[in-house]
Amino acid sequence: MKKVVMIISIFIMILFSLIFNDFDENRNIIEDTEYSKINDLELPSYIEDATILTKHGFTVGFSKKYRHPYWVAYKLNCSETKGEIPRSNYFREDQILRKYSPSTDDYYASGYDKGHLIPAADNKADSLSMHDSFLMSNVSPQIPEFNRGIWKKLEEQVRDWACDYDSIYVITGALLHNELTRLGKSKVAIPDHYFKSLLVFDGKNQSTISFYLYQYTKESELQKFILTTDSLESILGYDLFYNLNDNIEAKIESKIDSLFWKIK
Repeated sequence: MKKVVMIISIFIMILFSLIFNDFDENRNIIEDTEYSKINDLELPSYIEDATILTKHGFTVGFSKKYRHPYWVAYKLNCSETKGEIPRSNYFREDQILRKYSPSTDDYYASGYDKGHLIPAADNKADSLSMHDSFLMSNVSPQIPEFNRGIWKKLEEQVRDWACDYDSIYVITGALLHNELTRLGKSKVAIPDHYFKSLLVFDGKNQSTISFYLYQYTKESELQKFILTTDSLESILGYDLFYNLNDNIEAKIESKIDSLFWKIK
């Protein structure tokens, strides 16, 4: 009889666990074992210790070791920058990551902004995307001068390009390594360098440009941070826009078309 009761109890616990997961507020999927099946143009090559999180409107490659995303990737359409969804400001832990998720408490009285990787302003056409952009798995500790200065300026430029060319593929993230200072109880890595890599790929245009920015820079001109996508890949140690045809990738990632990428 005791054995039967134990079996029933275990079954109930498993059932409860499944139900709990089904109703998780984020409704996203950890897909690290299925990454090879995703073929979106904005995605980089797979990083061995990255946990892949599929959100509404974007994908995250998250490092549990550094408690920080390696990258966030998405396709940005002009219409998404023109929506009327209000900014959420509801920063919260990513329950999918459980104990590995950074907390808002990590930032309390730290002097660091909760900087977005995919900006809230890139999600103005969809309430679910806006909601997900405030998950702590999309957040990085940035000094106010950087977050509200050159980083914001680059975000605005990306939105301008999305409307110039109707849509743009974006990979944005940080260079993570063992020497970085950590923040708060969660020990979130504080990056020194951030990047954005951009791709326009349609029937008429095929071109990339990348930016690599020092968080503590005093520079205010975006031109100072431009480099080829090939050069950025050498710094990061992994391939960006991995699903591009190899011949096209070799052609467009090794150069910058300055006439195409006009900085406003």
